[in-house]
Amino acid sequence: MLQVLQVRNLIYFIIFMGILISAPAVYGQVGVMRIIVDEILTLPMNLHLHLQHVFIGSSLILSLMCFAWARALRSYSMALLALYFSVKSLWILADGGISAMTVIADNQLLLKIENAALATLSIIILIAFTAKLFALKKHSSRYYIVLRRLSLIALLIIPVSYFLSDLDLWLLTQILSSFGLLILLFVAKKLSDKQGPLHLIYTVMLLVQLSFNLIGYVLHFNRVSAQAINCLDMLAFWLMAIMVTYIMGRRYYGHLQDVKLAQQRAMASAKASQVAQKELLVVQQEGQELLESRVQERTLELNIALQELETANQELQEKNTFDELSGLYNRRHYDQKILAEFRRSRRNLTPLSIILVDIDHFKKVNDNYGHLAGDKCIVETASIIKSLLQRSTDVGCRYGGEEFCLILPETDEKGALTLAQEVCESVSQQRIFSNEYFINLTVSCGVTTYQQEKDVTPEVIFASADKALYKAKQAGRNQVQVSLLSEI
Repeated sequence: MLQVLQVRNLIYFIIFMGILISAPAVYGQVGVMRIIVDEILTLPMNLHLHLQHVFIGSSLILSLMCFAWARALRSYSMALLALYFSVKSLWILADGGISAMTVIADNQLLLKIENAALATLSIIILIAFTAKLFALKKHSSRYYIVLRRLSLIALLIIPVSYFLSDLDLWLLTQILSSFGLLILLFVAKKLSDKQGPLHLIYTVMLLVQLSFNLIGYVLHFNRVSAQAINCLDMLAFWLMAIMVTYIMGRRYYGHLQDVKLAQQRAMASAKASQVAQKELLVVQQEGQELLESRVQERTLELNIALQELETANQELQEKNTFDELSGLYNRRHYDQKILAEFRRSRRNLTPLSIILVDIDHFKKVNDNYGHLAGDKCIVETASIIKSLLQRSTDVGCRYGGEEFCLILPETDEKGALTLAQEVCESVSQQRIFSNEYFINLTVSCGVTTYQQEKDVTPEVIFASADKALYKAKQAGRNQVQVSLLSEI
């Protein structure tokens, strides 16, 4: 509230001074005020030229300093401010008679267009600086659009200047400049709650420039020399430059304070993080020791459980692969083993033989002597087969009922035939005693050998051996028959 009252008091003071200075001119009275103004503002030509030279050097230093500042800070706002100072100083110099166009050609029309272009460009740059300073595009898009439209209106001065006289052009640029300052004041006032102290300084800067424009009108209509008005513009420029530079300095100082505060917070956070890490490290070490002891205990328990599981698996595997009655492998193991040996035989180009053994007249044994006697016959026959299998690679299986199957890897037809005959002779020579009876058993054998024939599978090999067994049964039993795979 106090800031708003200060701005209002300043506005009332400027209006009062404007009325006080312009009153004699309005009523056509030349009094004491007119005499004082003429005496103060009517400057010699040499003094005006000297001030212009000083203004050129100082404005050049100011612009270069702002450009260097903008590059060092990588600030877009500072770059716009440096550009504004450069263009504004060129406009003031052109209005005072020092123009860059005089180097090219001494043409009054070009000088007039240059003056209009510099005036327009300075207004547009000031608008862009204000939009960037208050971040209007982000925080207030409505005011941002208003300032863009004001910039487009300011561009109309350049083509219109072709049709205006120097006096009319000066009045038009002053009016447009004052109108733009009023709009910027309005925008700054609307954003006062968001910007804080910088808003007040910026508002005062706009009011100072607006008051100098008003004084320029008064002096012009009181027919004060153009040199004096140009000196007034130089003074207004420097006052505005000081204020705007102060604004940017305050913003940069605030930025440094924010950075410093952020660094302090980061350092405090880093220290707290280090302390927390040390505490966490201690906790982790304690937890690690406890965890290692628990892991060792659990590992020991797990090893014991794995050993028990392995033992159980072995027992289960034996139950799944062995026939409990005969002690030979069962049908399931045969199916797995014959497939593995068939692939190995085909890969290594070695022969593979199988022998099917079937107890002769086994049904009569069960009918005449009972099933227990039949089971004993199966056990004795399996025992004979196991005793005759000398190699660790040979496998004897109970295929089903009273039928057995022998898998003989790397065994040709002659070797398989010899082993089958030994089985027949050994069983026929064995007398089995059961329930006070002696049982004479015989077996029939079917032999086949795989010799890398084409289009042969384990099922085909078994079918060939079964065919040989059938032939032995048909030929009178208690004998061995051989079947070729080519006959299947």
